[in-house]
Amino acid sequence: MTIDRNEMNQRLIRLAESPNIRFWRIDYDQLWVAERVFGIIWELESEVNNGGFHQYFWNSSGVLAPYVVDALKAIGAAAAAGIVQQALAVVGPDISWSDDVARQTRINLLSSQAREKLNDLDQAFYVYPDDLTALLYRYVTGHRTEIGAPADF
Repeated sequence: MTIDRNEMNQRLIRLAESPNIRFWRIDYDQLWVAERVFGIIWELESEVNNGGFHQYFWNSSGVLAPYVVDALKAIGAAAAAGIVQQALAVVGPDISWSDDVARQTRINLLSSQAREKLNDLDQAFYVYPDDLTALLYRYVTGHRTEIGAPADF
């Protein structure tokens, strides 16, 4: 049975909101790789769509930003991975991602040029050069057991 993009999105939302998913309950380093991929991409999309890369990097989700490029590549989203890689480069290679205060200070001190570049990258992300819904759905379907998706996912 083929399902449409809207149904894929609804199933991903139900999964993300499920009390059975471990991503929101245990430390990142204790998760299976597939759980990490799902959670990181879910947070990236949520944050960037809500407030751009500035918000994504500034909020608590920013601690995992260095891992999102590999997660996007794992689902086959090479174009989105390239956009995120550029956004990471704007912020700088020497940022302390795991230190919330240092990361937030660095983000707040970005130059107007850097903020403009992040805004441009926001727009590139919003175009969705990769169909993240379909790619993430296919990934979850292929890693159903590790992610804890129900059998009827």
